[in-house]
Amino acid sequence: MSKEIQSSQRGGLFDIESPMAIELRRIMIRIGRHLDLDRKRAIMVTSAERGEGKSLFSLHFALVLAYHLPYKILLLDADIRRPVQHTVFQSRIAPGFSEMLRGKANLKEAIRETQVKNLDFMPAGKAGGHPSRLFGGHNVRELVEKAHKGYDVVVMDSPPVVPVSDPLHYLDGVDGVLYIVMAGQTHQDVALRGVEILKSAGANILGVVANNLGEVLPYYYDQKYYGYQKEK
Repeated sequence: MSKEIQSSQRGGLFDIESPMAIELRRIMIRIGRHLDLDRKRAIMVTSAERGEGKSLFSLHFALVLAYHLPYKILLLDADIRRPVQHTVFQSRIAPGFSEMLRGKANLKEAIRETQVKNLDFMPAGKAGGHPSRLFGGHNVRELVEKAHKGYDVVVMDSPPVVPVSDPLHYLDGVDGVLYIVMAGQTHQDVALRGVEILKSAGANILGVVANNLGEVLPYYYDQKYYGYQKEK
């Protein structure tokens, strides 16, 4: 578990009035203009490579949605190769996403309630051997459709797109993609490669989230900071 997520856990899951929360609310508002959040929606969060903060963003974004929207939110850990969300909520990892894709668990068994009003989460489950075999047909889309019977917005913490092909199997189950880039760290050619992969698969890229701008542009805040721009 990353130090950032450990820190979030010790001090409460999230400070809803922190500078980071303000930026996340801005992202929520902008996304709401592109996706009608009054309808059932699923949003995938991914990045080009590991270590860009997509899991931490997914967690905090789901918390902001649950706090500010009058809807039921589901945080779905779809990074079955390197899952993390179950450690944040101190929950068992299975049954979860993987078991549902195998038909070994139902929605009620796979979902965990949280201490946060309107927010539940689904852990990644145990990938087992050859995890890519889980994504045959429209398994992910059908799983999301089942989740929408009880949840208005699904936030999917997806693997990075350059190392593995898993996120491309998720695209027909989501309405849009948020693409995380670590400011001052992600190489431009790697970031562009990730965008190309998503676009070639027909992804609806809602925007790019620049993570960690506070360390690259320290005059903003003395805390880590998210910035957002519509994908061009």
